[in-house]
Amino acid sequence: MVEHLIRQGWQREQVIMIDMDAGISGTKKIKERPGMSYLYDLIEASAIGLVASQDVDRFFRDMAQIETNIFIDACRRNNVQMLTPTFVYDFAHPTQGRYHMQMFRDHAQRAADFLEFHIKGRLQKSRRFLSLQGQWMGLVVALGYMVDIRRTLPEGGSNPNFRKYTPFPAYADIILAYFQLFKQFNGNVQGTFRHIQQHGPFIPEFAEVPPPPGFIYPTNLVKRSRFTGKLILSQYALEQALKNAVYIGCWAVNRVIVDKHNHEPIIPLDLFMFAFNRLSPVTLKGEPNPHHTPQRPWVRHEK
Repeated sequence: MVEHLIRQGWQREQVIMIDMDAGISGTKKIKERPGMSYLYDLIEASAIGLVASQDVDRFFRDMAQIETNIFIDACRRNNVQMLTPTFVYDFAHPTQGRYHMQMFRDHAQRAADFLEFHIKGRLQKSRRFLSLQGQWMGLVVALGYMVDIRRTLPEGGSNPNFRKYTPFPAYADIILAYFQLFKQFNGNVQGTFRHIQQHGPFIPEFAEVPPPPGFIYPTNLVKRSRFTGKLILSQYALEQALKNAVYIGCWAVNRVIVDKHNHEPIIPLDLFMFAFNRLSPVTLKGEPNPHHTPQRPWVRHEK
């Protein structure tokens, strides 16, 4: 967008880049979005003459259109135009202003309708339906597993494991070794993590061990050892993995287990329960864990 404005004739020092609202929903109010609140204050102070955006839906997805009209009114009163790559809105124009207002509202309404009826009404319901069936929903996959995306098997029949977790041997051995190290260090996460940082086992580079045809392994692991530079889990991710019931074949939706035998486990039950009882104050059913025995992170010395 900045380069587009420079091509239109603006100088770089004339352009104020506002991008702090990344990840904040366009359904929120103006004052609930730092970037939009800052922009609104600039408009009300008549500090700018034009607002540029990739599209109208970057501004609002407000179903009630209240915040949209507040923004339109502020731009109209302060004679601030609104530019997208395809149109320039001038709400204060003596003859076309009302038409531009309606166009802007229509674009914002379509964005809100798309969010309400397509994203929330269809996609999220479909994702929840898949999840309740024990199927992968498109998120990152737990280390040690890959997703079977073959609808049919080579012999022609339907695949009962379609979109389900399948052990990924190259990484399943690594996660098993992490559990064994955790037990070796008597349930001490910090000690286990320090050992992994220095001595491994390290996670193979993903490009070196790709999943076989018909399987995928989406991941966002980027943590590397400060000693060797090789891939590892962060200490937080390691602790979360050590109490993740997915490794014994359980499948959870919204932190509630819906299937105890959804896929093939890669961690023996007794080894998993050792780690789970050390780290989780609640049971797999969400009740207080009577077997919770956390490792003290420090030693209390005698006075």
